[in-house]
Order: sequence, then structure tokens, then C-alpha cells
Amino acid sequence: MAANTLTEDKVRDMARDILGFEDSDYAISGTGQLTTFNKLGFKGVADKPDGWYLPKETSFPAIILEVKASNVRLRQPQVEELQKNCLIANGKYKYVIGILWNGEDIVVLKDGVRLDGETRLKNKEYYLGLFAENRIDTQKIFTLTKRINDVLHFKLGINNLYHRMIFTACALVAKREGAPLMRGMTYNTCRTAIREKLLSSNAEAIKKNAKLNILLEVFSEITMNQTADQEAVDRFIESVAEISDNINSDFWNGEDVMAIFFHEFTRYKGKSEQGQVFTPDNITSLMYRLIDVGMDDVVFDGTCGSGAFLVKAMCNMVKEAGGNRTEKARHIKQRQLYGIELHREIFALACANMLIHKDGKTNIENMDCMSVEATRWIQEKGITRVLMNPPFENKYGCMKIVQNVLDSVDKDVPCAFIMPDNKLEKNIGMARRLLLRHRLEKIIKLPEDTFTGVTTSIFIFRAKVPQDNAHIFACDIHDDGLETIKNQGRQDVRGRWKQIEDYWVDVIHRQSGDTSIRWLDPKEALSYQIEPADITPLPSDFRRSVLNYILFENHIDESAFGEAVLSHVLYGTPLPGHYAPFVKQSEQDYAIDASSWQPFSYQQLFSIVKGKRLTKADMTDGDINYIGATAFNNGIREKIGNNEHLHKAGTITVCYNGSIGEAFYQTAPFWATDDVNVLYPRFPINKYIALFFTTLIRIEGKRFGYNDKWTKEKMEKTRVRLPVTADGKPDFAQMEAYMRKRFAQFVTE
Repeated sequence: MAANTLTEDKVRDMARDILGFEDSDYAISGTGQLTTFNKLGFKGVADKPDGWYLPKETSFPAIILEVKASNVRLRQPQVEELQKNCLIANGKYKYVIGILWNGEDIVVLKDGVRLDGETRLKNKEYYLGLFAENRIDTQKIFTLTKRINDVLHFKLGINNLYHRMIFTACALVAKREGAPLMRGMTYNTCRTAIREKLLSSNAEAIKKNAKLNILLEVFSEITMNQTADQEAVDRFIESVAEISDNINSDFWNGEDVMAIFFHEFTRYKGKSEQGQVFTPDNITSLMYRLIDVGMDDVVFDGTCGSGAFLVKAMCNMVKEAGGNRTEKARHIKQRQLYGIELHREIFALACANMLIHKDGKTNIENMDCMSVEATRWIQEKGITRVLMNPPFENKYGCMKIVQNVLDSVDKDVPCAFIMPDNKLEKNIGMARRLLLRHRLEKIIKLPEDTFTGVTTSIFIFRAKVPQDNAHIFACDIHDDGLETIKNQGRQDVRGRWKQIEDYWVDVIHRQSGDTSIRWLDPKEALSYQIEPADITPLPSDFRRSVLNYILFENHIDESAFGEAVLSHVLYGTPLPGHYAPFVKQSEQDYAIDASSWQPFSYQQLFSIVKGKRLTKADMTDGDINYIGATAFNNGIREKIGNNEHLHKAGTITVCYNGSIGEAFYQTAPFWATDDVNVLYPRFPINKYIALFFTTLIRIEGKRFGYNDKWTKEKMEKTRVRLPVTADGKPDFAQMEAYMRKRFAQFVTE
């Protein structure tokens, strides 16, 4: 035998150490030559595996090991021997991993199917994780989270949501470290046990990072209005124990459990707590893969919230390294994960989350990511990947945070940020300056329901590489496969996300393969804009425009008119006589055929001018119309005497903020507020043509929302489809004729 040949015994010992095969509370595990399957609980089976990992819960996967000396090539007979032993294990376990190893080469079977790409032996947690995507009982985590929230909020009286989350997270840390939390403990005994375990188990971590004391301080500040409800205390302890079992077992992916837990808790947020947005687990997983994070990277999150990105990175990197018991895993946890969180209570929550996953040093700092201190701190860490979901609103410094992070990391570092779709375009000056130093490479639009109330995209930058007019890859993930479950938020109930994620990671890396792909010129667009479908106006749309205008001309309040008509239709209430002409209409056919209409930009048709703000304090009395962001009274909010910035009659006003898209024809000089665009026609106009346009403008305005204002610049680029003449020009005569016909419905005409 050659001197460098490894004997089978030596290979078996090496495999035991790498795999981490030792008995635990959850499984019997070991290696040897003499132990039969019969001794392992498989009655009457005399075959002898070289190694085994057999969970006490048979619904969890088992691992069977076969080893050979290093000079034995792994051929079909050796594989068949492994397959035979795996079939024996299948007698009790539905899920079985088989491993054949000679110290150099390896064969891995997952439920009898050989896996490609396996080149080295890893810790058992990696192989158990091959089944993890189908094993999280999300419904159970949702149920437990709701139970905990209800107990802490309504039974024990913790009114602050973050305090409820922190109290629970600290209990999970303590439970993981062995705190004796049991039924029958009083609230005070339970609280003391949690605090003492936090202090004793994390004393070394606190020495390395004194700011972990904030976690203890916040925990000490949590007060309960009711502490004598023993049943509530018992329910809390039981629920914490159930979640803890899922996090701590050798099989469960704890990061997924906590992501579900935190995401579910945030559904109970009040309006005063909306500044902090927690990133859904499916998005943290996607972003990790999009910027190719690996086990040797140093990952940073400058607004880390509860620590979702850092925990996702930690668990994926550790899995790649071979599991928690490897030296590389310890290095990852202590020196490759860094975060900043300004909000003191959320910082405490992030620390607890990282401690739950035994991250070691917990390299999270409580500071402002926009500060000089933060800049120096980031520069010292050797960051190689950035994953962030900064606060969306400008008042929290979204763009300043992004800029400071990009300025602070080294050249070529990929940085992925979640931001509102239009964040860069709404801050165009700052965005242009940003692109002078940093390159925006990709924009990935996320599904509309990813975050409540705002549509978002992932913006991937390469730090300190100027844009230099390089085009931007963009695509639209229009569907994530998640479904809304009543009272439980959006969930992957059909298990579709993994396949969807794989598809988009492949498309985005190849930058091809999907019809949504576009290449954006940074001089023209810094967001993924969905191409609007053609809108065909209905006769009722024009009827509304005409009726509202006639009511205005006749000084009839639109709201009072609507209430009177509704009462008349529903209850037979007599209709006031002066309303009757506007209700009795002929039954003519007012259908309109828009199939041959052609598009024109608003800039071609109008000169668009933004209104000017006038405060209440500066208004003077008079009879000049003041046009504001309202949907009523032809846009007139006030009568004023100010005449410095008046617009001409014969123009159209359009709200681009507030009542977005509400449009009115103005027949007298007026002042327009700064939430209104004024359209000066480049063609002869009268009330008929004007009301034709206001109808189309109102329909188009529905595309825009509060977070995507229809600004002057956007309106100039917006296209409207119109009837055309034989030579392809707008057919104003046809527009006028149609609207005259609509006016003729009403006896006032």
C-alpha cells in the first residue's frame, strides 16, 4: 500500500469529524464497523453501515454513510452497496441521504438520485438542508406568532410592538442557551431567568461589543401592565419552546423560522411604527444570489433592521462552508457579517436575532449610517458585498444612506438596495451625481404586493465605477407565486417561489431569456416602467366630463346632486325640479370606436407649466379662481385677490399630486397651486375639445398613485391616443362633434 494511501478506518474517522456524527437530543448518530441496522432499530437487519444519522422524529431525513480506502475507486458496485443500505433506511425514513466517500472522491444520493456538483464532504447540516425547502411548517409559525402577540399585547399588556418582539426574541436566546423556562413559572421568575441567561451566556460577546448592553437595557425597560395572569405566562412559555425547538433542531433552518416570525409580527404594526420595513424572506434569498455572495465574502447591511439579510447571509455562507461545526463557520460568524441600525429598539432586536443563530461576536453597531463615524467603521471592515433595504422616505435619508454606503466601500463592490421604483427619478439631481462615481448595473422590479403601499425594485450598483452612459439591465418579476391568506399576509402556500427564484437568478445572470427585459439609457430612465396598455374610453367617461362641467356652469353642487339622484333611484324620493334636466336623457347610442386612434405625446399637443404655491396666510380676498388639488367644483378651491401668477383662460388644469389626474377646462384667468399642471394648447380649443381631453386625462391619471406623481416632466413624455385625420393629424373636428352630441343629451344645451 502506498505511503499516502488512507485506510478505510482513517477515512471513516475523518468522515465522522467532518460530518459531525455524534448523538444529540434529536438523533442517534455515529460511525463504526460493528454496529448493525438491527441495533439501530431496524429489526432483523444484519447489514452494517459505516456511518449513520437517524433522527428520533422519522419525518426528518436520515443520512447513511459508506466509506472506502483512498485507493478504492468509487464505481457502480460501491454505489449499489450504498443504495442497498439507503433502501433499508427508507423502511423507516421517507427522506434519506446516502454518502459514499474515499477521502477524496464522493458520491451523494438524495432519495436514491445521484446529485451533480458534489466535490467534497461537508457537515451533516448541509445534507439535511437539501430537504429543508419543503420542511418548514409555515402555518405553525404563523399560528405561534399570533398566539405570542395576542398573549403579550392583550393578556400581559405590552403595548409597544417592538417591545413584544424583543421580549420574545430575548426569551428565544435564553431558551437556546438552556434557560429553564417552564410552565408554572411566574412572570417575574420567567423574566429573571431570561435576563440572567442573557448575561451569563453572552458575557464574552458583550466584552467584544459593549453595545450589546443596549439589548439588555431595552429588555429591562419593557414593562407589562398585567403580570398575574398565570395562564397567559404559561401560553407564552409554551409557544417560545415550540419555536425554539424548530430553530435549534439539527434539521430546521432557523433563519427561515425567524424570518417568518418577524415578518408575521410586523403585520401588527400601528401607523406610528411604519418607518421600519422588514424584508420578506423570499426577497433576502433572491438578493443574496443576485450579487453572488459566497462563503468568503464580507457582507454589510447599513440599515439592518431585525437582521434579515445578515442572518440569511450567515446561514447560506455557513451551509456552503460545510455547517456550523466547521472552523470556517466560526470565522464567518465572527468576522464576515457587519450591520448598522440607528433605531435603538430595532438594534436590540437585530442583536437578539443574531444571538439566536449563535453568530459569535454580533458585529452590529447602533449608529447613523449617514455619519462620519459610520463611514470610518465601514471602511475598516473590508466589505465585499452589500445587501440593504434602506427606509424608503426621504425624511429618513434614503438616498443619503445609499450614497454614503457606496462612497465608503471599495471599488467594484456589488451593492444591492431595495428602493421605491421611482426613488432615483424623484431625486434626479442627487441620482445624476451618484452616477458620476458609481454604476447602476441592474434594476429588478419586484411584484407590486411585495411591500404594502409602494412598488419597489432592487437596484444593483457597482461601487466607484462611473456610469459613463453604460446602459442598465432591467426586468420585471411580475409574479412571485405568493398568495394572500386571510389574516396571515402573503405566503408561498403552493411552494412556487423556489422555482421562480431559480428562473429569475438565471435570467438576470445571463441578462437574457425573458420578454420583460429592457436596456435603459441612464440619461432617459432610472426605473423600470411598465408599458401601459391602450386605454379605450367608454361613453360613460365622456358623459361624466360633460355632466360635471354643466353642473359647474349652472352652479350646482356635484356632491349634493349625486346624493339627491341616489336617494331618488333607491328610495323614490322626489327629485328637486331644477335637477330633472340633468337626469332625463335620451337613449341614443353614444358608442365610440377608438381602434384607429393614434398616439401623441402631451408635449406635442400642449405647453405644460407647473403651478405656483400660495399659502393660506398669503391669500387675499377677491374673485379670482384658485385651482387646487381637488376633484370637485372644476378644481376651484378658493376665491382670491392675488394676481401675480395668473394663467390664461382657455387652458386645462391637471392635478399631478393628491387627486391625481383630475382635469378641468378653465374659462377664466386663475391661479394654480404647485400640485397642478397647466396645459396650454398648441391648437385652437373650445369647451368641447377641452372636455374630450379632460376625459382622456382622467383615465390616464389612474395609472399614477401618491408615490408616483404625474409630474410635468412625466406628463410631457406621456402619450395619449386620439382620433386622426387622413393625413395622421389629430382630428379635432371629430372630437368636437362627438362632445357636442354628448352635450345635446341635456336639455340645458
